[in-house]
Amino acid sequence: SGQMAPTNDDTGEYVPPFQSKYFSADMMSKYEPLTDAIVKVEQSEGQDAGAFVAFEEHWAKFMDFSWCSQWDGKKYDIIFYGMSGYTGYLMMEYLKRNALRKRKEDFTFAFAGRSVAKVAEMRDREFVGTEWADTPILTASFDDVVSIIDMVKSAHVIVNCAGPYMLTEGEVLIDACIWCKTDYIDISMELPWSMRTQELHRYAVEAGVMIVPSCAGNAYSDLGVMMLAKKIQEDYGEGTRNAVCYCSGGGTACGPSGGTLRTRAALGSDRSSEHARGDPFALGGFIPQVDRNGFKIVDVQPGTGFVTPKTREEDRDIHMTKVTEDRKLGVWRAPYVHSFFDTRVVRRSNMLQADLGDRPYGMALNFMEYAMLPPEHIAAARRGPKEGDEPAKPIGQYGMTLEDEETVFKSNGAEYKEGDGPAIADMSDTWSGFFLHAESDNGSQLQCSFIGSDRYYETARLAVEAALTLRFDRQKLPYRGGVLTPSVAGSTCLVERLLESGVKFKMGGWHEPSEMAPPDVGGS
Repeated sequence: SGQMAPTNDDTGEYVPPFQSKYFSADMMSKYEPLTDAIVKVEQSEGQDAGAFVAFEEHWAKFMDFSWCSQWDGKKYDIIFYGMSGYTGYLMMEYLKRNALRKRKEDFTFAFAGRSVAKVAEMRDREFVGTEWADTPILTASFDDVVSIIDMVKSAHVIVNCAGPYMLTEGEVLIDACIWCKTDYIDISMELPWSMRTQELHRYAVEAGVMIVPSCAGNAYSDLGVMMLAKKIQEDYGEGTRNAVCYCSGGGTACGPSGGTLRTRAALGSDRSSEHARGDPFALGGFIPQVDRNGFKIVDVQPGTGFVTPKTREEDRDIHMTKVTEDRKLGVWRAPYVHSFFDTRVVRRSNMLQADLGDRPYGMALNFMEYAMLPPEHIAAARRGPKEGDEPAKPIGQYGMTLEDEETVFKSNGAEYKEGDGPAIADMSDTWSGFFLHAESDNGSQLQCSFIGSDRYYETARLAVEAALTLRFDRQKLPYRGGVLTPSVAGSTCLVERLLESGVKFKMGGWHEPSEMAPPDVGGS
């Protein structure tokens, strides 16, 4: 199903997507006793007490969904939705290799998807001969609003794995979660989708429901900035003025899954939000440029008098598009495939910390993200175009551009169709690293780093551990609800779970080259 157009009611007010689907004349007409009762009340002009009682009774059933719901009253701790493809495989592998094996707490879970048969095929392949071989499977589809209600009522936390998100009506699921007080997580890294979910922030805050998109393998930059800002505040009592994350990786290069290629294609052809996506503060957290007298510097649109505050030079994306040397840290850096996305998430985190807790990382925070240039490319970079010349193509986890990646994997025969991707067994020596540096308002400096497994496996880890955090650590979390980022939602509780699961973390410096190997991904 395609994405939803924003719905407005007669007054031009935004109507959340689930509500516009469910509280519609079309839906009410399916519940005949309610429509009959409404007609009787109208015909008697409210004088028929019996008709009014019948109307109230049916209206209550309409409001709590009991007239149409097939829900059996069973509630699982976590339901994973969209489990028939490669992401389903990753989640099931992570569950059996790590979360279910370590058993920090016993939790109940179920799978769900549009096709029970396809999800069952994946479950049977992954869990045959284990105690989870009969994991329940629910059926749900975005175009059947009743099936979404039943799934959401059946869960404390929903993990939505059905991407590319921007091509679905996933907001219906998010809004249903808000309505039914069920927390929500997804693994998207799609800016158009993140921008759409923001519209539901106010409703989620009011309902006290955690909506956490982008719990994916790249969330370590977001978590790292939180850890550094927290430590700078604790140690120096200062805000964080700037932070940078260098992304790296090594080991066997596994290649992009079919779903990743489809998402890249969807993002590449999305023209509708192109202009808005180009704003470094597309997800919030805007910090205006001020002149030496403290006045905001503005752009005036000619002929209209329309004024917009100007983005600071230091926050512009263009700084992340070239190969340059960070002379302070002695690091050669290149454009990174996810930097435009990750930087916007961190800026949103800074805004949310200010809005929800009155404790931003820094009032003037600047955050940038790059790929750490692989050592074998540094000599060429030194000889290459002078700084500030050509924009370079972004590179990914394996130190290659996406085009080179696709060429290499095609020639190796590792070209995956949709629903397929690299096997966990092929990732045993693959690692991903995030190396962060931050500076306080007064120039105090601090570093930290995370080392995880392959990004695909880390995405499964982040989603599962974030779901467990929301389910079991809710009372310890600083905030109750909203459309949040992984760091704002999960806070240090999520980091603790990630470390317990095997992720390596170092505060006060970076991991040494000898430590750059993945955590054990566990036996199958």
